[in-house]
Amino acid sequence: MSSTVSRADVVRPIAVLVDREGLGDTLLKLPFLRAISRAYPDRPVWWIATHTTSMAREMKPFVGDMIAHVVENANITTPMGTVIRQLRTFPPFDLVFDMRTRLITVALARTVLNHRGFYCCLPGYALSDKRPPGRWSRPEGIAARALSMAEAALQREPEWQGRFQLSERIRTRAAQTLPDGPKYIGIAIGSREVRKNWPLANYVALAERLAAQGLTPVFFTGPQERAIADELRTAIPSALFPQADADDADAASLEYAIALGERVNVAVANDSGMGHLLGALGAPLVSLFGPTNPARWAPLTKRGVVIRAQDHGGETMEAIPVDAVVAAVERLLRDA
Repeated sequence: MSSTVSRADVVRPIAVLVDREGLGDTLLKLPFLRAISRAYPDRPVWWIATHTTSMAREMKPFVGDMIAHVVENANITTPMGTVIRQLRTFPPFDLVFDMRTRLITVALARTVLNHRGFYCCLPGYALSDKRPPGRWSRPEGIAARALSMAEAALQREPEWQGRFQLSERIRTRAAQTLPDGPKYIGIAIGSREVRKNWPLANYVALAERLAAQGLTPVFFTGPQERAIADELRTAIPSALFPQADADDADAASLEYAIALGERVNVAVANDSGMGHLLGALGAPLVSLFGPTNPARWAPLTKRGVVIRAQDHGGETMEAIPVDAVVAAVERLLRDA
């Protein structure tokens, strides 16, 4: 019997099955993607989404070396007959990582797809070929849960930290904007939902306190925050507004935000896409949570502090005191 292995067999891809994903969702899964890309460098990754995914849009320039193929609107949810037919159209996979949480859809993927290994994050890692070593229950957090599937496949703690691939032009611009020397505190004041925002007056008070200590506040602003940049600039003359102060395509790009985020010493953010981005960059991060659950949505970072409104007697963001945020920033600076 011949022992020759065909090339088609050798290069079986890895499949990652996900639901609808915004930018924050994909950033939470970036550690997982880095982990499997490093562990299986010869396996192309197919990112298969039931609806749309930011991996095909905002994140595409930064994950192109890790994802070979993105499939959107894959019709792998309902009805069952359609799901089965669609799953049968995919090629044989080496490994399948299913991040969805509905038992029936995960079970169909495991049964119908041609694969050598299947990993999922159902409760108790049901239907997964293996569990992470020493773990019987899945983590609650989205980022940690995704990373645990890589740990299950590898049977060891995966390597997941890393830098984004950016152009030297953008990195040079960020270095000119935030040159070495000062200690920069990144402040991301927005989110998609007003209820998740710490009051603007609190951010102003925070920036004033930090500036009084010789630190330089750097405000990350999107299009919706540009209107209040002048108000903030008047209140905190020493603060920097690198995105609001420029009016070109680079300044408004996600790539520039990433390059700036790489240069801050500590960052403060709401539960937001920018908060997830700063966490993915490895910045020491103070994450502010009120109506959402940090156990599920906090960014995955090895140097972070989560401050919950509930720990200060309230349910809304207004309950978080400025003193607590200042203390958290000071602690992360000391520990750096």
